[in-house]
Amino acid sequence: MLTVIASTLTPVFVVLILGFIAGKRKIIDNLQVRSLNLFVMNFALPIALFKATALTPRAKLLSEYHFVIVLVLTMWTTYALNFIIQKRFFNTSLGENSVQALTIGLPNITAIALPLFISVLGQGSLVDVAISICVGAVFLSPITLLILAYTKASTQGLPVDKQIKDLLIHLIERPIVIGPFLGILVAFLGWHIPDVMLNSAELIGKATPGVALFLTGLVISSQKIHFSAPVISSVILKNFIQPFIALAFVLALGLTGPSARAAILIGAVPCGFFGILFGLANDIRSEVAGASLLLSNIISLFTLSAAIYFTASM
Repeated sequence: MLTVIASTLTPVFVVLILGFIAGKRKIIDNLQVRSLNLFVMNFALPIALFKATALTPRAKLLSEYHFVIVLVLTMWTTYALNFIIQKRFFNTSLGENSVQALTIGLPNITAIALPLFISVLGQGSLVDVAISICVGAVFLSPITLLILAYTKASTQGLPVDKQIKDLLIHLIERPIVIGPFLGILVAFLGWHIPDVMLNSAELIGKATPGVALFLTGLVISSQKIHFSAPVISSVILKNFIQPFIALAFVLALGLTGPSARAAILIGAVPCGFFGILFGLANDIRSEVAGASLLLSNIISLFTLSAAIYFTASM
């Protein structure tokens, strides 16, 4: 099992390190990555999320409501706990706190859960992965987007009513929000997507994990990596506590079988890169988020192995 997880995590580290080296050696300017970030956030990632959600069978979406509820509650709880801890004990600013909370609350489903689930749970688990991506994009990411938009509006001294209006417009207009919502609409309406469109979406969507991880490495290369108290507390919450939060909701809602195991394993997957990219798009470079992502992925070699072993009988 360690071999399977190591083979899944190794490409993640390789691409992160490539981005880190490119930034450190100034092959690419690690302070001027806005264009690359715009490509990921406005094109590659929204298209990848649209394809993943649009191809999810409607019957599966409707029948897996307990699975969806468990994921939503797990992500919301982790997000809220990290947000409260960072604010109360480390006095983190609102914008950076939202970036860190998303980094911890939303696992790296695209780059890690997808290949891992195929190896551990088989091809049938791809639907669970697609639903998980959809849940993160629809129920968690918008919270950070709203907070970041509010922070920016507040610094500009806009009236409250104008802030609210601008926040809603800002959220609705974001491709990262439009993509998965359109995908859900297509899935529920049962519309057929032409093969040429699917092939086009797959071509650009495949670039998402690699480019996003490379970009994350670039951003981390511009920061000082300190495994400080905020980082360690966040990684403990993500790697050690979030799987048990998922287990608690699985038991409370009576979820059983492969979906129950999938929900717990999603919680055990290490930090994702959405939060860092969202922060970058709003001129927030969180050193805590970058260090947390790095440490979480390292530790997950052991914590994810443990989660797979202890859920094998489910």
